[in-house]
Amino acid sequence: MSNSYEKYLLAKGLATSTVRCYNDAAMSFMAWLDGQNTDIDNATAGDVTAFLNHLKQKGQENITRRNNLIAIRHFFNYRVQQEHRKDNPVSHIKLRGIKRTIYPPLTLQELESIYNKYIVPPEQPEKKWVTGKRVNTYKVSRLSRQRNKVILGLMIWQGLATPEINNLTMADLKLREGLIYIAGSRGSEERTLELKPAQIMELMEYQLQTRKELLTYCSKERQETEKRLFLPVPPSGQKMTTDNNAINVWKRLRDDIKAIYPRFINFQQVRSSVITHWLKQYNLRQVQYMAGHRYVSSTEQYKVNNIEELQEDINKFHPVG
Repeated sequence: MSNSYEKYLLAKGLATSTVRCYNDAAMSFMAWLDGQNTDIDNATAGDVTAFLNHLKQKGQENITRRNNLIAIRHFFNYRVQQEHRKDNPVSHIKLRGIKRTIYPPLTLQELESIYNKYIVPPEQPEKKWVTGKRVNTYKVSRLSRQRNKVILGLMIWQGLATPEINNLTMADLKLREGLIYIAGSRGSEERTLELKPAQIMELMEYQLQTRKELLTYCSKERQETEKRLFLPVPPSGQKMTTDNNAINVWKRLRDDIKAIYPRFINFQQVRSSVITHWLKQYNLRQVQYMAGHRYVSSTEQYKVNNIEELQEDINKFHPVG
């Protein structure tokens, strides 16, 4: 049974390490049920609750117990698929006490202000020598900011997360259709989103000019094989031979935004704000698709960021005066 359950989990795209943890958790639950003289296919939601309380008494933290609950939920789904059970008794049970980090939402005006205040400097005549090396540091900085401006647009208008931007390839751009494709991953679903008209022009300029200039900092071999859409810029005078520079891209961009907009916290805050605003414009399932969430419950969590609606409810049901 253990091997077939593991194959079931692997087929869902879970990582091997996660599969092992979920399998161990399910086996622990079954062992506990044996001690209660209860068969797994007769277990109820009350049995699961009792098991989680048992883990709490043993000192397990909420996050660990939540993972156990997720594993048990998967196991019941597996038993249903194998036609050993007709239902999953914990399909809608959630463990309280585990909350998503809530960032103060940025308004649409603030998001657009961040984008507009991120300035790309104008072109200047090329400088031939800098610190003894044939490197135009002004040009390198300008190329970097041109790239970052395009990245900011994808964050603010398409709500992309940093790993999704890192993984974008040239083939994901559908500029003729005004679309961009975001591949799925272990944590998100694939989707195709519309681009704003202004983005199409900027992406076209980046694709045809900026990116080609960035490629000159790659080795010849990488220039021929590089498929990523966004390329990092290496330190002055060095060739780009590793992916370590990608970390510097996000650090530099984060620092630049904080300098021009103090209310900015991090890129998760931007994505959270975008999804919050989407929930005011579109239905829940549409936002789930646009955000790439696998489960609608992930999308529902962003409703708590809708401060304006919460305040309206307070004023409506608890008026002052």
